[in-house]
Amino acid sequence: MSEVTIFSQFFEPSLASTSQLMTDLAKGIAQRGYLVHVFTAIQAKKIPEAFTNLVVKRSFAPIQNSNNIFGKIISSLFFLIGALFFVLFQQSKVAPLLIASNPPYIGIIGVIFKFIRGGEYYFILQDIFPESAVLSGIIKSDSLAFWLFSQITYLTCKSAKKTIVLSTSMQSFLSQKYPDLSSRIVVIENWAIEDIPDLEKQENDFAKQHNLTDIFTVLYSGNIGRLHDIESIVTTAKLLADEPIRFVFIGDGPKTKYLEESIQAHQLTNILLLPLQPREKLSLTLTACDLSLVSLIEGAEQIVAPCKLYGILAAGRPIVAISAKDSYIDVMLSKYNCGVNCPPYQPEKLAVVLKQLANEPQTVKILGENAKNLYKQQYTFDRALDEYEQLLFSDRLQIHIASSNSISHQNDKLG
Repeated sequence: MSEVTIFSQFFEPSLASTSQLMTDLAKGIAQRGYLVHVFTAIQAKKIPEAFTNLVVKRSFAPIQNSNNIFGKIISSLFFLIGALFFVLFQQSKVAPLLIASNPPYIGIIGVIFKFIRGGEYYFILQDIFPESAVLSGIIKSDSLAFWLFSQITYLTCKSAKKTIVLSTSMQSFLSQKYPDLSSRIVVIENWAIEDIPDLEKQENDFAKQHNLTDIFTVLYSGNIGRLHDIESIVTTAKLLADEPIRFVFIGDGPKTKYLEESIQAHQLTNILLLPLQPREKLSLTLTACDLSLVSLIEGAEQIVAPCKLYGILAAGRPIVAISAKDSYIDVMLSKYNCGVNCPPYQPEKLAVVLKQLANEPQTVKILGENAKNLYKQQYTFDRALDEYEQLLFSDRLQIHIASSNSISHQNDKLG
C-alpha cells in the first residue's frame, strides 16, 4: 500500500482553516486507499472518530490557541522539535512527506529528511513567508530576519520535489522571486470544507436565531487577521449606520480586539460579532446572509489565498471583495460575474457598492447563482483531491493504468 505522511501543526479537532483543510485532505487520501500518517501539534480531549488508513501522531504542545506572537512562536518551536525527532527516528524514508507551511519554517524538516534520510517531500506554501510577516508588520523587509527566512523558504522550495501554492498570483510572485524554481511550483487551489445545500436566508435557522431574515445581511466569516482590511469594513459600517444593512462577523483573529473596540467606541449597532461556529453549522452560517465579504490589505493578494472564498462560492452567495485591482480575485469576480471587487482602503466605494446591491435583489440572486455554478465547475473537493493524488502518487497511478491496459489487451486477445 502506498503511503504519505502529512505534517501540519493544525489538525482535527482544531477549528482553524488550515486544520480543517488538512483534515479533509488526509481523510480524502485515506479514502482512496492510501495509508496516511499525520503528525500534528493539536491535542484531542477525546479520540476523533476512527478512520481507515489514517494514523494520527500528536506531539506535545504547551499552548494550543493563541493570537499572541510570542505564544505562536513557542508552540511552533515545540512542534518543530517534535517533527524533527519523528522524521529522524520514526518516519519511513520510502513514504514521501507532505508538509503544510505552518509554522513557515517547518519546511526545514523536509530538507533534513531529504539529505539525511534520502527521502522526498512536497511543500504546501500556504502563504509566502517572510513577505506575509512584513505585510503584517511583524518584521521589516531590510532586516536580518527577512533575509534569513527568505533563505529558509528558498532552500525548502529548492529541495522539495514540488512546491504547492494556492493561487496563480502566488505562483507568479514566487516564480519572479526565485526564477530557477518556477518549473517546480504547482497550483492546487483550496475547496469548501462542507457541501452546502441551496438554502434561502428566510428558511435559515441561524438567520432566524440572530434576526437576520428581514434585513440585508453582509457576512464576514473566518480569520479576522492582520492581512485583512477589517478597518475599511468597520468604516463602511459607520457610513451605512442609518441604512437597513447588517454586518455580521463570525470568527476570530489578531484584529478581533480592534473590531470589538470599534463597535463599542462608535456604538455600531449594525455590526454583530459572533465567535467561530462548529463546522457542522457552516452550511447555515454561510447562507445566513445576502452576500459575503473577502478582504485583503494591499499587496496581500500575491502572498495569501483566502480559503473563505470557496465556502462563499459553494454557499451560492455573491462575493464583495476588497483586493487590489486586477488581482486574481478581481479577475475571477469579473470573468464569472459572481461578485464585485473594491480596492483596499476605500470604504466610501465599498459603501456605495453595498447600498446599491441592497436595493437590487435580482442582481444579488444572479450573482449568487453564478457563484454556485462556478464552484461546482472548478473548485470542488474531488477536483483538489484528484490533483493531490496525481501529484503524490503519479507513479502508482501510471502502473495501475498500465496494468489495466495490459489486462484489457490480454482479454481482447483471448476473446
